[in-house]
Amino acid sequence: MAGPLGFEPRTSGSAGVKSAQNLKISLIWADLRQGFRQYLDSQSYSSTYITDILRYLDWHFKVINYPQDVIGIFSKVKKGRRNLWLGFRVLFNYLEALGYDDWVVNILRKSLPKANCTGIDLKVPDEPEIVRSLSSIKNATLKYWALYNLLVDSGLRLVEALKVISEFEADKVATVNGFYRVEIGAFRGNKQAFYGYFTEYTFKLLSQVSEKAFRPGTAAHRCRKHKAIAPKYLRKFAFDKMVELEVPESVADFIEGRVPKRIGAKHYMVLRRQADKFYGKYTEYLTSLRLKMQSDTTTNKPPVPETGSKTY
Repeated sequence: MAGPLGFEPRTSGSAGVKSAQNLKISLIWADLRQGFRQYLDSQSYSSTYITDILRYLDWHFKVINYPQDVIGIFSKVKKGRRNLWLGFRVLFNYLEALGYDDWVVNILRKSLPKANCTGIDLKVPDEPEIVRSLSSIKNATLKYWALYNLLVDSGLRLVEALKVISEFEADKVATVNGFYRVEIGAFRGNKQAFYGYFTEYTFKLLSQVSEKAFRPGTAAHRCRKHKAIAPKYLRKFAFDKMVELEVPESVADFIEGRVPKRIGAKHYMVLRRQADKFYGKYTEYLTSLRLKMQSDTTTNKPPVPETGSKTY
């Protein structure tokens, strides 16, 4: 059967090879965009992810008549290739959902460049780098200062830390053994975070933040502007330090939101109890870290007021 929008019927054998070489597809982005956006929303992708891939497709995709057109698009793209690559991959999944011929869609997939694999990024910043970064980012506005401290404390992903700030209400934060725990409940595919853990120092900063609307890209740019370690490395630093402090790896994973979404209720409660027990070790370390940061800089910030919280 012929597929929609000019997709030709599949043939077999040598005729199939000839058909692939001369295949005309007729994909027009203006006709596909609205339905594709609905598809993205139905898949529960994050708003940031949706915005990014739509923006790159808007910039680079007008019409595709032949597989060679996809190759031609990427030949002209020097920056943002990964976002564009992801956009096309999801778009091709959408075409399959609409009933486009899977043989034709697979030809389009094969016309995409191979995703570059540079290996695992093994960089873990050392303590002096974190101290210098904290000293530097302290010169930013309060919300970025609070965000950076939250990232150091919690080991959360940037998007999850932003969620904590945007939804922060002091009376919904639990105090546990001298530190703080907030429920996040963020689930994005195989990435999830049940809770965010942070120190009293960061709790006070978060309580002061009034302007909470900012994008992950803007936050990452602010880190670069102040020559501070990128958020993804703060996550690695926090995990590495917790393990060094003899926090069990499974507990450090739970604290950073690196656990299966469908863990059993019993296992979940055990992990939370252990996180409540062991996070104090990291809290003590962070206190000493901030003392080093304070001696590393002469920058002054307004005093942070005392605030209360709900105790569990």
